[in-house]
Amino acid sequence: MQLAGIKHRPESEDTAILADHQLLLRLQTALDDVRSVEVLYGDMYLWQDGTPLIHAQMQLGLATQSNQYWTLPVTLPTNRMVYAFLITDQNGDTMGYGEGGFFDDTETNWQTAGNYFHLPYLHLSDAELPPTWVKDTVWYQIFPERFANGDQTNDPTNVQPWGQGPVRRDSFYGGDLKGIIDHLDDLAELGINGLYLCPIFTSPSNHKYDTVDHFAIDPHFGTKADFQALVDGAHARGMRVMLDAVFNHFGDQSPQWQDVIKNGRQSRFADWFHIHDWPVGRDAETGQLNYETFATGAAMPKVNTQNSDVQDYLIDVTKYWIEQFNIDAWRFDVADEVDHGFWRQLCGALRAIKPDVYLLGEAWHSSQALVGNGQFDAVMNYPLTQPIPALFNGDLSLEDYVGKTNLELMMYRQPQQQAMFNAIDTHDTLRLLTTLNGDLVKFRAALTLLMLLPGSPCIYYGTEVAMAGGADPDNRRCMNWQPDATQQKMTDFVQRLIKFRREHTELLASGQLNWQVSGEYLTLTRTDGQVTLHGCFNLGETTVQPKLAGTILLDGGMTERQLAPGGFALIKA
Repeated sequence: MQLAGIKHRPESEDTAILADHQLLLRLQTALDDVRSVEVLYGDMYLWQDGTPLIHAQMQLGLATQSNQYWTLPVTLPTNRMVYAFLITDQNGDTMGYGEGGFFDDTETNWQTAGNYFHLPYLHLSDAELPPTWVKDTVWYQIFPERFANGDQTNDPTNVQPWGQGPVRRDSFYGGDLKGIIDHLDDLAELGINGLYLCPIFTSPSNHKYDTVDHFAIDPHFGTKADFQALVDGAHARGMRVMLDAVFNHFGDQSPQWQDVIKNGRQSRFADWFHIHDWPVGRDAETGQLNYETFATGAAMPKVNTQNSDVQDYLIDVTKYWIEQFNIDAWRFDVADEVDHGFWRQLCGALRAIKPDVYLLGEAWHSSQALVGNGQFDAVMNYPLTQPIPALFNGDLSLEDYVGKTNLELMMYRQPQQQAMFNAIDTHDTLRLLTTLNGDLVKFRAALTLLMLLPGSPCIYYGTEVAMAGGADPDNRRCMNWQPDATQQKMTDFVQRLIKFRREHTELLASGQLNWQVSGEYLTLTRTDGQVTLHGCFNLGETTVQPKLAGTILLDGGMTERQLAPGGFALIKA
């Protein structure tokens, strides 16, 4: 038995609270090393009074490239539990595992309380369950300056004709809030029930991630009345609204930073930023900035979120847009570079005024430290979604893709995993179609795989008309409102895919997930015991026939139940 591969941490993602009295227990072992795992558990006090412990077999769960996971849903009538694992390896050898580590499988050891993990009391509040509505949501990300121009009277003076390229970093096309309002019915028809808007606050740039005034709508986007109309219109159509805030840094045109430039160390905002020398600027000899910034850009000075005045200001900003306009969610840019203490303050303040607010942090890596612990409901789940195009481009083997994906699915507690923000492309990545070299069958297959995974999926604007786009700023082209016949077929496909996703929300959030790899043929199966869904993907160079009965819901490259190379099918059994 490979003891080094065995791991369990109490009060972590290995003991996920699902609801009052309900827990999902998890154990990690080395891959292909263990035959079975039994859990012995019960109430500590009742056990001491003579009540026997419960014995239950754990279920074989997901496998990564190096480990096997085992799971067991447990009901705790008293909300208290002691538990230990009886592990049997492939040779039939047994070993106990608990709080003190490993112990021999003897009656004396199983009667010793010190050998057991302890869950003193299960408090539902400790679960920090995300809002229930999030797992039902299919998001649509909008880059407001490029979505639609609904009011030409607020256009910038240097506005370009809609869609005229090439797109430059300083291009303006006149997209605004009125343009979004004008197309709410289109989004509703597509099946969208969540809008994620990139920043809309006052800023000199087209992207607005260099905020000047957090309390004002950028005049080129419209007015607060326009925004209220947008929120009300979205809510009337069953859509939630999420705004984007940048609290890691301000724009260099912000009044706070301008005051620092003007008054130097005497500025009342001097401690609002990370400044190492005066006056602020570049060293004449080295050319290095003497203040910290986002990345290396001088125009985005980094904010000191450990300053109490900064904390109060930023918390007031987020509360304002909830209390005044009834938004439903916040996404926080560069969340992983802001201190955890501030996030706990902010998230606590927002949940106090809107208990079902969805709080999302931007991170490009696995971020267990940001999820829960009084902080975010979820993060942008790039580590789960980025391997998808790599799989369809042949950059990952099927086995490696499955292992990497399962690893990410094991990173978070199940309720938080259901709320992860699954975007396959965004304003910060190449567009999916471009990544897949323009292959529309692979494009549809990748979107189908995305929709089958746990989490809250997001469609980047223009995906439904197969928009292409390279690296920033090319990935921020103007929305195509005049699609050709091929692009319209893509819209129909995306509409059907979203309908499928929303009709199977609970199954896709909580149902079992299994993979089968056969050569270059991949099957992902999701089931809740009543309904079974199969995603079949042929990544090889020869035709294959899915040996699965059922109704074909969606497909690409399939003829008479034969999947052509690169083809896929979504089957409901």
